[in-house]
Parts: sequence; C-alpha cells; structure tokens
Amino acid sequence: MKTASTEHLSPAVTEGSVRSADGTRIAFRRMGTGPAIVFVHGSLSTHTDWMRVARLLADSFTCILMDRRGRAKSGAGVGPYSMDREVEDIAAVLIEAGPVPALLGHSYGAACALEAAMRRPVSRLVLYEPPLPAGGLAPAGHIAQYARAVEDGDLDKAVELGLTNFSHLPPVAIAVARNSPGWHRLCALAKSWVRELEAVGALDPDVERYRALTCPSTLLVGELSPEHPMQQASRALAEVLPKVRVERLQGQGHTAMRSAPEMVAALIREFLLGA
Repeated sequence: MKTASTEHLSPAVTEGSVRSADGTRIAFRRMGTGPAIVFVHGSLSTHTDWMRVARLLADSFTCILMDRRGRAKSGAGVGPYSMDREVEDIAAVLIEAGPVPALLGHSYGAACALEAAMRRPVSRLVLYEPPLPAGGLAPAGHIAQYARAVEDGDLDKAVELGLTNFSHLPPVAIAVARNSPGWHRLCALAKSWVRELEAVGALDPDVERYRALTCPSTLLVGELSPEHPMQQASRALAEVLPKVRVERLQGQGHTAMRSAPEMVAALIREFLLGA
C-alpha cells in the first residue's frame, strides 16, 4: 500500500506500509530509482537514522527504509515478542521491494537482517555491526539493572546505563548525547531495548550456521567501535560468511551513518554495483 509523498524533499519521499505475517502494520519510506535496498535500523532508532545515506544513494537505487515494529507509524504487534516476528516484518517489506532486493541492517537490525537473509533470498547483504553473542552475552546483571530503570519509569537513567554497559560509550560521549536534541528520542525508545537484548541473548553464539548464506555480503566495522560485541561479532562472521568483504570505517564508531554518511554511502554503492 502506498500513499502520496508527504515531504518536500529531493529526492521525493513516499510513505507506504505492508502487513506482516501476524497482521502488524510495518511502515516504510521509499525514495529513488533503480535496484531496491531495504534498510533495517537498530535499537533506540528509527528509519530517520539512515535518511542521509539513502538520499546519497537514491540516484542509483530505490531505497526502502522500514520502521521496525513499535516505531513511528509501524504497529507494536500482539502476542509475545521475538526476533522471528522481526524477520517476518523484514520478509514482508522485501516482498514489497520486488524481486530479490539487497538488504542492509544496522546493529540489532543487522542481526534481524542476517536471520532474514537465511530464510529469504536477497541479492546482496550489508551488515553494520550486528551485536551477536559470539564473544559472550551481555552480563545478566547489566540487563536486569537496565530493565529495573525502565520499569521504574526512569528512562533517562535507563539510556545512560544502556549506552554505558551495552554500547560501551565513554562518559564524555554520553554527556554529549545527553545534551543533544536526540536524547529525548532515545528515552522514548528505551523500553524496546530490553526485549531486543533478550532476543540477542537467545541466539546461538556459534555463528557456523551462517556459512550457509550464498549471497555476497559486506561487513561495515567502525574503527572506534567497542571490542565487545561489535568487533568480536564482526570477526566471527568474517570467518564464516562465504562471499564476504570487510570495510573498516576509519575514525568512526557504531553510528557512522549519522557522523559520516558520505563514507557509508560510498562503500555501499561500491559494493552493490560491484561484480
């Protein structure tokens, strides 16, 4: 289902939505022309984090930026949450995108995209630091502490704990984030991080099964990203994905799509247009 453009942007952006397997409405933004790329954002995030990259790619690709369930205009879903529901959501958007699109995922969204690519054909796969438990799980005490802050309604504290214990940001970086206009949005999305941490914890730490993927893939890895789980998971995947290339984002960490969109877009373009 598509609606008329609602934004005065260049390139033109249109809104659309699909229904997932359980009936949940999954919304997306579409821009550009050419082969399709489906973008899957990470935790504490929405499609907006990838809009600058998509605008840079829209001259050559149809960019479809979905909002995962519970974000923006996407429904929250009913029944128990699991990564399987996220995979079904991605599959519904892939079908909307047309025959065998490319798939890009960031952080938790990359873990979901990886699972989706195991179940449905994609032409190429871009993974930006999926937090797989290849190097071990996040400490249960940290997750419990975060969950208590969310339950108590102290979302400001929850985000600070999450950025410290899960994203491994230094205090100075957290202070900058706290004083930014985006802090309120992080707090608004804090509740969903609990279930995502639990979903990652339920994954098999042995990544050997991903050797079955046949599509070409690329791993985007921030030079400044934390060793655990970002660097460790990326190294583990690089050893098993059969057609993989690793691209180091010089001077960047886990959110280069915001801090260096031109670098990220150039690497994606080169990979998708390559032989």
